[in-house]
Amino acid sequence: MKKIFLSILIFVPFFSHSASIYCSGKIENSYIDGSGNVTIKGTWRKNWTRICNTSDSDVVNCSLWASYVATAVKDNLSVIVSYSANNGETCSSLPTYNSAPKPVYLMIKNPNFG
Repeated sequence: MKKIFLSILIFVPFFSHSASIYCSGKIENSYIDGSGNVTIKGTWRKNWTRICNTSDSDVVNCSLWASYVATAVKDNLSVIVSYSANNGETCSSLPTYNSAPKPVYLMIKNPNFG
């Protein structure tokens, strides 16, 4: 019994809690670099965050996200970017640039509906 209890105490710190966070606002700027990184600067963040890479295995999804980003910037639309965050991360504390986690989804909000 003591071994089981000790095993639990040893391994519990290695498990992290993951929760969904939803970053909402407008995309101030975006760029795609020569390596294929699609990077945005959201109003919720005030810093650059990579959302995907067009050279990765999911080329179609990343290309679609890039077109969503371009539309949101061009038409000044609000977006919601969902992340699976660890250990209490918030939209403003997510890692920046290429260290940012890949979003779960990117949604353009329809301005005609709440």
